[in-house]
Amino acid sequence: MFEALFPSISSILSLAGIGLVFGLILSIAKIKLMVEKDPKIDQVLSVLPGANCGACGMPGCSAYATRIVEEHYEISLCPVGGADSIAKIASIMGLEPVVGVSPMTARVHCQGGHAEALKRFKYSGPRSCSAAQNVMGGFKVCEFGCLGLGDCTRVCPFDAIHMGDKGLPVVVIDKCTGCNNCVDVCPRDIITLAPIDTEVRVMCLNREKAPVMKKGCSVGCIGCRLCEKNCPEDAIHVTDFCAVIDYDKCTNCYTCVEVCPVPVINPVERSKKFQKKKEEPESLQAENKAEI
Repeated sequence: MFEALFPSISSILSLAGIGLVFGLILSIAKIKLMVEKDPKIDQVLSVLPGANCGACGMPGCSAYATRIVEEHYEISLCPVGGADSIAKIASIMGLEPVVGVSPMTARVHCQGGHAEALKRFKYSGPRSCSAAQNVMGGFKVCEFGCLGLGDCTRVCPFDAIHMGDKGLPVVVIDKCTGCNNCVDVCPRDIITLAPIDTEVRVMCLNREKAPVMKKGCSVGCIGCRLCEKNCPEDAIHVTDFCAVIDYDKCTNCYTCVEVCPVPVINPVERSKKFQKKKEEPESLQAENKAEI
């Protein structure tokens, strides 16, 4: 019986021996061919926020840290970490500190909600802006307005954007990191990034003449150019029938806000108060000043 089992035992031992030899060869090769990881990668990774949001263009923070160290990649691409993270990375990499980098946050360029924007037809498909956009170019008369189905809210990893009562996205500035996810997912490109310290923004991206725009929305930019004519910094211009702000020049003086007749430039409440003040009789204005 032992003789009958011997061939099987011999084969098993032979295979085990071959496996052991190959195992030793692979272990030696691993040691000989191993590329040592630069310790700076872990150092850079430790000062990145770990959000893995992809705003830097990489699959995650680890990939970004690796490219910074191995390829001397741009160190200021992480909006989540902000200036503090950039300064620490510069120190690790022995680079000059990057100055003048302003944190960015999302800005919504539409105020055509349920009551302000008309619909062409009733949409009953998936609750997705992208899906709705693929059905005859969207259900709203204004082809530049927010569809309000919340794609932007679902991709935000920081819970910094939600749908408001008007059916429009509302950005929580204190939570927004400028990761760009909401910007990328919006099929109508009505969300952009702007410096966090800039409150002024045009809440419209209409590209039609005012008479055409008014057929679908009651609160769009009419291209009157009052903002452009009155801006002391030449920071706002009407392009394709809609005002556009140059944030490199804007100083938050609010002149454009106060002269906008719609109003369509944020902060709207400030604009409304200013417009109301202009409409008051001079005697009433004098009384208000006296009360103040």
